[in-house]
Amino acid sequence: MDIKLRPIRYFIAAAECGSLSEAANKLHISQPSISAAIQEIEETLDLQLFIRYPSKGIRLTAEGIKVLEEARILIRHAESFRAATSEVKSQLIGNLSIAFFMNLGSHYLSEIIRTFKEKYPDINVHIHDLNQADIFDALSSGKVELALTFDLNIPKSMKAKYIASRAPYALLPTDDPLAQQDEVELKQLVERPFVLMDLPYTNDYFISLFSKYNLTPNIRYRTTLFEAVRTFVASGLGVSVLNLIPKSPITYNGNAVAIKPIKDEVDPLNIVLIHYTRLKPRRIAEIFSEHVEAFFEASS
Repeated sequence: MDIKLRPIRYFIAAAECGSLSEAANKLHISQPSISAAIQEIEETLDLQLFIRYPSKGIRLTAEGIKVLEEARILIRHAESFRAATSEVKSQLIGNLSIAFFMNLGSHYLSEIIRTFKEKYPDINVHIHDLNQADIFDALSSGKVELALTFDLNIPKSMKAKYIASRAPYALLPTDDPLAQQDEVELKQLVERPFVLMDLPYTNDYFISLFSKYNLTPNIRYRTTLFEAVRTFVASGLGVSVLNLIPKSPITYNGNAVAIKPIKDEVDPLNIVLIHYTRLKPRRIAEIFSEHVEAFFEASS
């Protein structure tokens, strides 16, 4: 069996785009070239990789999903080999795809990327803001090489490196009587409407803070957006618990929120860098990992 790398790259592009024409536009080649590449792989492997839908694009078969994962790993290894044998060995160059847990991205991403680009201008970083479940999928499929996220339900197939810790705090309207206290108890929060950060695994974490003490928050509103939680609280619609603290207490709607420590013993969220154990990080990924560690150490 002998399949060249170019047809594999075309196959990956078609799978990611869900359309032969879009893949062709993305790669700046003709659509027949994409079709021929896929046909070559299918014939070589004796597998059907896609189901074709007239005027609706293509969808991976079960076998195609497995082949896609292996194809991404193969291309990653090929790029590592090419970089290792490059004549310009002294330079750090290449492309790096990383994922950020969506809330972490909005807090830290721009400064991490800015300072990284200052040191390594020839490394092109491609970012993906995802929720926790999608991060695991992106890593295991080879779509991204690293992810900066929280240590929530990390599967055994992922290896995690501790970066920093963020304790939960109570988020309150500024006119709430609790905002005048030095600390807030969880049992006080359940007496008020609660605004839940409703992302996979994240929602379970926040609810677990209460269930540890046999308490149940009065969930009135759910949202997947960090700033939406803050604006709901700032508007007096409820209280919440979060872990990340923006530099300003002013929310998007122009109102302010109050932040108070939680008196009860509550588990923090740890920020971690994770990668898929089947994929050994390339040197540029290790460089980025070291940069993230240094960034958080300097900002702590």
